[in-house]
Amino acid sequence: MFLFILKILKFVISVINEFLHKNGASLSASISFYTFFSLFPLLLGLIAVFSLVGPGIDGMEEKLIEALREQIPVLAEADDEFLGNFFESISKGRGVGSVIAIIGLFWVSQQVFSSIRKNINIIWGIDKTRPFFKERIIDLALMFGASTLLLVSVFISGFLVFIEDLTKIILPETPDIIPVLWKQLALFLPWIFTFIVFLVLYWWLPNVKVKFKEVWLTSLLGAIAFEISKFVFIFYLRNMSGMASNIYGGVSTIIVLMIFIYVSSIILLVGAMLTMRYSYYLSNLEQRNQNNKLSKNLQRIRSVPSLIDF
Repeated sequence: MFLFILKILKFVISVINEFLHKNGASLSASISFYTFFSLFPLLLGLIAVFSLVGPGIDGMEEKLIEALREQIPVLAEADDEFLGNFFESISKGRGVGSVIAIIGLFWVSQQVFSSIRKNINIIWGIDKTRPFFKERIIDLALMFGASTLLLVSVFISGFLVFIEDLTKIILPETPDIIPVLWKQLALFLPWIFTFIVFLVLYWWLPNVKVKFKEVWLTSLLGAIAFEISKFVFIFYLRNMSGMASNIYGGVSTIIVLMIFIYVSSIILLVGAMLTMRYSYYLSNLEQRNQNNKLSKNLQRIRSVPSLIDF
C-alpha cells in the first residue's frame, strides 16, 4: 500500500514538473485572457445567431441566458444587480445589428479556439502546424459544435419534460420510479456534454493521429474534474464570497469569474498532457507486445529441427 501511494505521489510530482516546464500556467493564462476578453461579444453573437435560427421560439433569449448561467456557476450565483446589468447590456448590444454580432462571433471563435488548439499542441510538444485554411475550418467547426451543445442544453430540459408527460399518456400504469429516472438523467446530462467537449478537444486538436482508446479515459477524468470545480465554485460563492467582496468590492464577481476560467483552463491543459502521456504509454505497450510476440515466434522457428536434404 505504501509503495502504491509513493508511486502515485511520484506520478503527480512528475506531472506538475512537466506542466510547469512547458509553461502550462502561462498557456492557461492565455486561454483565460481570450475567453474572458471575448465573453461579451461571444454571448452577443450567440444570441444574435440563435435569434435568427429560432425567431418564433418564445423566450429564446431568456432560455439561452439561463443555459449560460447553468454552464458558468459564477454567473449563476452572482448577485442579481450584476447579472441584470450584464445581460441587459447584452440585450442592448444585440440591437447594434445581427450581422455585426455574427462577424464578431467569427472573430472571437478564431481567437478563443485558436488559442486552445495551439496550446494543446504545445503541451503535446508538436511544432508542426496544419495548413492555414484547415486551421480556420477547425476553429469554426469547434465554434459551431459549442453552439450546438449550448442549443441542445437550452431545450433538453423541456424535451425531457415532454417525454415524461408523453410516457404518462401512453403508459398510464407507468411505475412512479420512471419520473425519478428522467430527473436523474437530467442531472447527468451536463456531465455527458462536458465529456463530449473534452473528448472532441483531446481527440481532434492535436496535430497527430490519436486513437479513441487513448483519449476516452483522460476525457472522462477531465470532465469529472471540471464538474467538481463547478461545485467547488458554487460552494465558495454561496458560503465565502463575502471575503472577495470585502477585498475587491463591486468587481468581486469579475475576479471570481476570471479565476474560474483560469482553473478550467488548467484542467483542460493538464488533461491534454495526461492524454499525451497515456497515448505514449499505450503506444510503447503495444510495441513491447509486438516485440515479445516476434521474439516468441523466432524462438519457435529456431526450435524446429532443420529439414534433412535427401
